[in-house]
Amino acid sequence: MKVFGLSKVVSFSKLPSTALALIFAFAAASSHSDYSQHAAAEAVIDTLVSDHGFSREEVVAILSKADTEQRILDSMANAAEKTKTWTAYRTGFLSPIRIKKGVEFLAKHQQTFDQVEEQYGVPRAVITAILGVETNYGGYTGKASVLDALATLAFEHPRRSKFFTSELTEFIILSREQQWKADQQLGSYAGAMGMSQFMPSNYRRLAVDGNDDGTVNLFEPVDAIHSIANYFVHHGWVPDGPVTSRASVNASFDTSVIGKGLKPNKTVSELDIAGYYPQDKIAATEKARVVRFNDDDGDEFWFGYQNFYVISRYNPRSKYAMAVYHLSQVIALEAKL
Repeated sequence: MKVFGLSKVVSFSKLPSTALALIFAFAAASSHSDYSQHAAAEAVIDTLVSDHGFSREEVVAILSKADTEQRILDSMANAAEKTKTWTAYRTGFLSPIRIKKGVEFLAKHQQTFDQVEEQYGVPRAVITAILGVETNYGGYTGKASVLDALATLAFEHPRRSKFFTSELTEFIILSREQQWKADQQLGSYAGAMGMSQFMPSNYRRLAVDGNDDGTVNLFEPVDAIHSIANYFVHHGWVPDGPVTSRASVNASFDTSVIGKGLKPNKTVSELDIAGYYPQDKIAATEKARVVRFNDDDGDEFWFGYQNFYVISRYNPRSKYAMAVYHLSQVIALEAKL
């Protein structure tokens, strides 16, 4: 086997393993240092030119500044939701310092939360918990180049290429709207931005100018708080509705009702027949999804209702949605809400 594109044609069979590793690392790091030349970039360029009024030269100039980031792919593959047990995941987010900061954040922005709860019907503790989990209340909004992250995931992550190609397109449009330099904008390894960590499409469509200053800025708290509430309403938040209940099971519980996904699909009465019982008093007609956590100290079963599903629209992992809810409950208790 041979690699071309180096200064010479190299025969792999004559190289030691360490040299091979260096060659592959070099190839991976430099294979697409200019994404404007990537074959799949043509669709992005065409869309932005034909549908959004960009010139071809503008888009090519932006994409030419995007580099492959292997650490982005590594982070996607090793996300905490995939690698940590439920107990370890929950413990990481329910730390004393995160709870303390959440209570302080609630108090500092009480007037904004009063307005948001009345306008949207989303509890302040849940919004605060989202901010706590996502960015430690704005303390860390990400240091990855959003352009590099989205280009890498669009063109180097086959399983989710369609989604990230769309988000890359949205980001370039958003950068024009916000008058950002696309290659200088920072965010998460997945391309999310601001205190609320909105992906570009959500930033464009669901972010709100909460302080009425004429701009939408998710890097400041008032707009971020309003925008999370608006995001939840968009996805079907039910004011005063249940979020989740711990469930008991009988000896012959039907595991087939668990399945995949978090959208409620059966009524509480149907789940009762299948061997699952909420430990809270919930209407028999309420729809729920059974959520199961496998951990070292045994299984936990929960009912996830519509509002649990809405939280999961931020991150479609049951561990994430449950950690947000648990953090919100502790913050609310400490703040005496």
